[in-house]
Amino acid sequence: MYVTDNRKYVTYNRKIYKQSIISKNMASIEEHEKTAKELIEDIEEKIRLNLISKRQKIIGFAVSEASTNLFAIFLHKKNIISPGFHVNHSFFASQKRAEGAFESDFGNKKEIIAKLVRIEELRNRLCYGREKEAKEAQEAISLLFDLKNLLEKQQ
Repeated sequence: MYVTDNRKYVTYNRKIYKQSIISKNMASIEEHEKTAKELIEDIEEKIRLNLISKRQKIIGFAVSEASTNLFAIFLHKKNIISPGFHVNHSFFASQKRAEGAFESDFGNKKEIIAKLVRIEELRNRLCYGREKEAKEAQEAISLLFDLKNLLEKQQ
């Protein structure tokens, strides 16, 4: 982040942007935690009701959103990102894009990024097009819980 003439600037993908998000509108760690908890509870409900294959589009979206919220919590707690930074699922469209968006070093970075990239791949497969085999939705769910455990160990 750069500060010039009382204006804050952030860099992303080698470009400089004026930071225009007012702090009161930013998602707090508590809001990220609440969102992640709700999404994980929804996923667990689909598992309990044996609805994984029938609700795979919803699971795809929920796993993706929960994982980005969990990652945002991790990054905020480690002070790796500034309060105005939004962790978007599209940052994980590829390994290269993810590494470019998150250049700071942190424990198990390659493994964490790899899981997030795979979750994004599964999100796109599950949410768009024809219904897929239940094993893809199950893989997404498994990756989410693996990521959650990995991030919790790092904090």
